Amino acid sequence: MKESHDRKHDSLIERLCEIFAALYQGKTIDKAWLCDKFSITERTAYRDLARLGHILDQVSPGRYKLSAHLLPTLHSGHLAEFAGFTSMTHLFPRQDGQLLRNSMKQRSNIADSRQNLLPEPLLNQLNQAISQRIEVEYCYRDKARRAQPYRLINQYGLWYLAAVEKGQLKAFEVARIERLTSTDQHFELHARVVAELDSHVGIRFGSRVETVLSVSAHAAEYVTRRALFPAQRIIEHHDDGSLTLSTAISDPHTLFRWLRYWLPDIGILSPASLREQFEQDLYTRFHAV
Repeated sequence: MKESHDRKHDSLIERLCEIFAALYQGKTIDKAWLCDKFSITERTAYRDLARLGHILDQVSPGRYKLSAHLLPTLHSGHLAEFAGFTSMTHLFPRQDGQLLRNSMKQRSNIADSRQNLLPEPLLNQLNQAISQRIEVEYCYRDKARRAQPYRLINQYGLWYLAAVEKGQLKAFEVARIERLTSTDQHFELHARVVAELDSHVGIRFGSRVETVLSVSAHAAEYVTRRALFPAQRIIEHHDDGSLTLSTAISDPHTLFRWLRYWLPDIGILSPASLREQFEQDLYTRFHAV
């Protein structure tokens, strides 16, 4: 009899610990969640809520959260929001953060090949201009710019400014923005621009150029495993394992950055004007060294 009582007591302790852990991570609980989570009766669920009543705040009828003064500054819900904000949700898909915790325990096995320091003062200045809808001026790729900032976008760990320059929505890599200043000129948001930003993922917006690429057999393995280019579509598989694919690009420089990384395995077949532009870009970079 005592053994049965002990098992019941242990089960209660384990259940209450798990409930508190969920509350501590920002979870809102109710009777239905408790019954489904622990396969208990409604009566037992009411008892558990009563046991924890002194540390709970009611947020709506029958739904409770951990009292505000007991909540941590950051919890897994904030982590999920941050992952979505930085476009990294796909890297840690489990909402409970288990994959991230496992990765951190084995972080010596993971290497970051890029040094991508967060330009915090610049991001703060851009955030303020976006919030106040103020036009900004800056130097980008050795050219003076004046633009209307709409949004900051993080794609693949890099920050971009989505802004309208001379009536055209463009993406500017934040790390390349220099001498940023805010003007005294306010602007109104255009519904067309907002709709375009909302309907596209990352920085894949603006007028697009259909581009055909040749992919070697070596690179084909990676291209077919994961789409490397916007709106990627394989046109033809060749006998030697190589591919011909098409992509739709809005920013040639973003494409050129990928092509420089994949040289000589991926090249531009058409349009000829874009291929010539890329060759000129390579020539300029080679002779600038």
